[in-house]
Amino acid sequence: MSVMNLQSRLAALQGSFSQAEQRVITLIISDPPGISRLGVAELARRAATSTATVVRASRRLGFEGYPALRLALAAELPRKAPAGEPLVADISEDDTPKQILHKLLAFEVEGASATAQLLSGETLEKAVSVLSQARRIDVYGAGASALVAQDFCQKLRRVGVIAQTYGSTDESLVSACQLTSADVALAISHSGETTGVLDALMQAKSAGARTLAITAGGRSPLARKADVVLLTSGRELGFRAAAMASRTSQLLIIDCLYIGIAQRLPGARDALRKTHDAVRQRRR
Repeated sequence: MSVMNLQSRLAALQGSFSQAEQRVITLIISDPPGISRLGVAELARRAATSTATVVRASRRLGFEGYPALRLALAAELPRKAPAGEPLVADISEDDTPKQILHKLLAFEVEGASATAQLLSGETLEKAVSVLSQARRIDVYGAGASALVAQDFCQKLRRVGVIAQTYGSTDESLVSACQLTSADVALAISHSGETTGVLDALMQAKSAGARTLAITAGGRSPLARKADVVLLTSGRELGFRAAAMASRTSQLLIIDCLYIGIAQRLPGARDALRKTHDAVRQRRR
């Protein structure tokens, strides 16, 4: 695994670890240079866990063991960014608009890169396969995730796929209970704990539909209930809301799924041409 984006990967994977592994990861994130100087026994003691847990957490991060993780921390995380690189620190009240722009750019790129690392080709392939075979697709989301849901549905309808999202939990539940085994429900929630979104997904699952989730909460209720889970980076930036932190990663996954579906639909190109022509003619 590349160590270039190690810190964002650590933050993104936090929710998928056990409580003991979580303590190890929290210590690593809080003081990467300091942890790089600790032996496995000392880190285990500070995390109130066993050395085996430290080794297991290191391997789950993609390293052969804890020594390899220590080397990565020592080599990559303590270095200072050279002059001219985008700032990556949290936004402060005294930052100028130009500084904010650079910090946001660095943050969004980092989040998207971490999300790309989290998603395996197998998981993406399975998600695209399920969606491309669906008779009908329901998409559930709240807040900023609702905007992402709307974007996905609009894209899918352009290639002739029956897809719909809803403005309230009641509407989502009404639709979800009428789904069948031929249909798919996709729930989008950064935390994986949004009640209305979770309720709709559970209703769809009870009706027999296949279920997918896009979330940063790898151990969240939503992730545990969905058939296929697409994880996004979970890192937030200072006082920025999770809604802002999650949107770019969610849209990255949505675009990937959309293109994958379009590749598999024989009539996608013709549908795109028809919808494009219809909209262009109206604008004349």
